[in-house]
Amino acid sequence: MKTTSIKGIILVSALLALVSCAPQAFVVRPEMRGASKSGLNLNGKTFAVVYVTGNEANSNAFNASVADGFATRLEEDYFGGSREVGLFKMASVPGADYSNKDTLVNLVLESGKDVVFLFDVPELGSPIVGEPMKVATNKQVPADSSYVSNVAMTFTTKVYVYDSMNKDDKVLGFTGSKSLATDVYSNGKASKNAIAAASLRNIPEMAQKAGNLAAASFLSTWVQDSFYVIYYDGAEKTWNTAANYAYSFEWDKAIKEWMTLVNNKNAEKRSCAAYNIALGCFMSGQPGLALEWLDRSDKDMPVSLSKQLREKIKQYTGR
Repeated sequence: MKTTSIKGIILVSALLALVSCAPQAFVVRPEMRGASKSGLNLNGKTFAVVYVTGNEANSNAFNASVADGFATRLEEDYFGGSREVGLFKMASVPGADYSNKDTLVNLVLESGKDVVFLFDVPELGSPIVGEPMKVATNKQVPADSSYVSNVAMTFTTKVYVYDSMNKDDKVLGFTGSKSLATDVYSNGKASKNAIAAASLRNIPEMAQKAGNLAAASFLSTWVQDSFYVIYYDGAEKTWNTAANYAYSFEWDKAIKEWMTLVNNKNAEKRSCAAYNIALGCFMSGQPGLALEWLDRSDKDMPVSLSKQLREKIKQYTGR
């Protein structure tokens, strides 16, 4: 998860008790992924992007590239650029309603992903060709590329989204209309029809950019929050070692230390170690595993911070 610098951490004194060998806590203030601008909280979920193909080659080329651009932007934001978003195509069916919930639910089942984005067949406007302009350069250019014409093309696309983990359990629809532009080089004598036809070869490039822009509404927002890490001052050295790792946001190392404490003979210490592991798992992007460790902590001896962590996991992941 994205985190602030170590300066963003504030130590607090003896949160849980003020007696010798009692658990204490300090605060870490990481930046957490919030809900996207669309209102959907996509953190910790898996995605599939599906695009519909019809009988029109230009529309198919556009939809394939817009879907790819959309998926790529999601991967950059949620998965560090790793190819984790499933990309699928689906043949159009005359009269089909792609906003139908059953359609999206079936795509969730077929893809095995938590969230499905479905791109309907787009509506493409006719290319609007500008007047050819002499290429401004000090270098010699080929005669057939000495002029450039700006070509604009409008498009309208509909995206349907179904989040199988969203408690509202409904399909959301988003419609966008924009104009994209591309440059076509010529000798300055080509007809506008010829320039328009040539511009269609740039559809994949234009659509890729459109897909990137369309994904903006579904990208993470970030908010700084506070979480408590429990430790025992003066007890086993491991508690301080783990606390130092957590202080530096080195959650994997902290979890490794806390794992050595979960079988402690003292139920309170077992519970606190399990709570810390739950926090570390959540900070590492594993909310499901975090909840399992909270269950274990509560079973040994519920700590006062457990309920707060559960609520925050629910807040940020919808679980």
